Amino acid sequence: MAHSIDSLKYSSMRHYLHGIATTQQELGHPNPLIQNPLIWRMFKAIKRLQGHHAVRKRLPITVSVLQKIDPLVDTKVTQQLCLRAAMWLGTCGLLRSGEFAAKNSSVPTLKRSQLTFHDSKRNVLVPILQCKEFPTYMVLRLEQSKTDPFRQGTDVVVSNPTAIRYMLDYLHARGPCLPRQALLVGSDGNALSVGELVKFTQSLITKANIPNSHLFLGHSFRKGGATTLHEIGYPDSLIKQMGRWSSFAFATYIDTPLAKLVEAGRAMGTTDTLSIQPNSSFWDVYSLQ
Repeated sequence: MAHSIDSLKYSSMRHYLHGIATTQQELGHPNPLIQNPLIWRMFKAIKRLQGHHAVRKRLPITVSVLQKIDPLVDTKVTQQLCLRAAMWLGTCGLLRSGEFAAKNSSVPTLKRSQLTFHDSKRNVLVPILQCKEFPTYMVLRLEQSKTDPFRQGTDVVVSNPTAIRYMLDYLHARGPCLPRQALLVGSDGNALSVGELVKFTQSLITKANIPNSHLFLGHSFRKGGATTLHEIGYPDSLIKQMGRWSSFAFATYIDTPLAKLVEAGRAMGTTDTLSIQPNSSFWDVYSLQ
């Protein structure tokens, strides 16, 4: 543990310790972690030493942010139409950047065949480029994701009309393509990379005079989608389902404006505080009775 302090995080050490303990028990030996205070004192010390490393802050790319930078997109350039469609897809689909853009060549890229458009009766609209009916929603089929360890695949439903329209604008500008070709294409002709997407988004945010553009990163799209739904007033249970979270840890993704915190604090001193009907699913579990 001491040797690994500069190469492993304390969270990884904990996983390794439990892996060692499990192997020992499977071999018929006692659990080496039980009644061994030296290990846990060492673990606590390492956690404290590494605790000063600050987590890189990420600001959410909400729908309101996308609306502010929309006028800055050059709609005559197909590449910028692609990037605009990608931004709206990421936020409205609560997607991780690596799920719709390429991080490296070893990760499978998103294919054109993985995106389908549907009408109100759930029928697939084909061919979409010749269809006169505006889709009700589109479905992005993810072959693998962080929350799908067994690689069974999952469907992400995106029904935001603006996100759908911008995706159609891009596909029309791009023209026909083979099903196995990349859905989103970068300036180099290959699958759109996370780096190019983030760089373009930050440049628009800077032009829109939105502060701290360097804090809008790849994960800001997923964070922005959760924050947008929370601001609108949708319950936590729905946000959890749309973001494919297995727990309510997604609450850490939501950025609550300072004005909301001040308003909540001031409401605590009013006489009608208990008459407030909160939107959070927390109140479905814990009542005031």
